[in-house]
Amino acid sequence: MKHFTIKAAIASLILSASFQSSAAITGTVKAWPYMESAGWKSADGYDFNKMHNALYQAEVIDNYPWTKQFLIRVRGGGSFYLADKQSKTVRHLKIEPASGFNSDLNSVYQGEDNGKGCFMAVVDGKALALSKAEDDILHSFPRVPNADQELVKAREQFKPEVVAVFPDNCVNKRQEAALNAKRSSDERALQQWAAKESLKELCRRTGNC
Repeated sequence: MKHFTIKAAIASLILSASFQSSAAITGTVKAWPYMESAGWKSADGYDFNKMHNALYQAEVIDNYPWTKQFLIRVRGGGSFYLADKQSKTVRHLKIEPASGFNSDLNSVYQGEDNGKGCFMAVVDGKALALSKAEDDILHSFPRVPNADQELVKAREQFKPEVVAVFPDNCVNKRQEAALNAKRSSDERALQQWAAKESLKELCRRTGNC
């Protein structure tokens, strides 16, 4: 119940898009056997095959050195799992989007405390549900009476909604700076390598070395 109490308290904060750090893909799950060999287990009692099928090449989201947990999303915009670093458990978030399609779900990471603490959250954007409702109103035959009013009601009904909130640590500025510095260094190295390889290819093709 604690998560849902917090969810209600910070819903307006998330939906006003005032979060400091939007969700970021920070890696992929190569395969469940690698996680399992590192000590991870299913919090839901899922067997090996179920976990392997669900998490093969899944997206790892907002896994930073300072966070207590991170999200894993089934490849192709599927459902979410929550990975707890302390217990090394992976829990399936059984969220039912209004449209029935997981592609309507998104996640956010509030990495700076704006008065409500720091947290990760899953939001149901309800885009597909709203699109269907609008289509039903605008293209029905016979025409829906008071269509404009019905559209207003539909847009109110299918507003984005926070469906799960997980309190977490705020951004560690020192660690963040170190990560950004390493990323910049890696990017520079990649750019230099690409430039060298491009010159080699140009030389091979033109003979102008």
